[in-house]
Amino acid sequence: MVEELYASHYDELLYYCGNLDRAAAEDLVQETYIRALTHLEDLQDLNRGQCRAWLYKTAKRIYIDRVRKLSREVCVEREQLDLEPFEEDLTQADVGQLVSRLPEGERALFTMRYFEGYNATELGELFSLPPSTVRARLASARKRLSGWYQELDEC
Repeated sequence: MVEELYASHYDELLYYCGNLDRAAAEDLVQETYIRALTHLEDLQDLNRGQCRAWLYKTAKRIYIDRVRKLSREVCVEREQLDLEPFEEDLTQADVGQLVSRLPEGERALFTMRYFEGYNATELGELFSLPPSTVRARLASARKRLSGWYQELDEC
């Protein structure tokens, strides 16, 4: 069963995940197929189209989990840094800390849009949202970040 899914959907799924660098996309697809092996009983009850949808949804969930994990890892306390502050310049740790304060949905959209280069249409497809909703959430995230940046600047 998984061999058939692999043969028929591997390249397509790799393309879907291809906005990552090639190695990250391959890792994501590989992990998706490993999960398929662990859910073989569930997949056997599905038709070909449902199996394809299951693969895409699983890849999307794995990717979102990775983005969330990375955003938590980037969060570093400012006091732990031995860096001199720059005028009008934030360190990567500062940016990570500010972004980590965003609500989960906004944080994932913001990270994927501004750090990984996805556009609103692509994000809408990944998160099952209209592009206008994605743009509104990104605007909300930028507004929050701007306010938090102003608070940092006042300190």
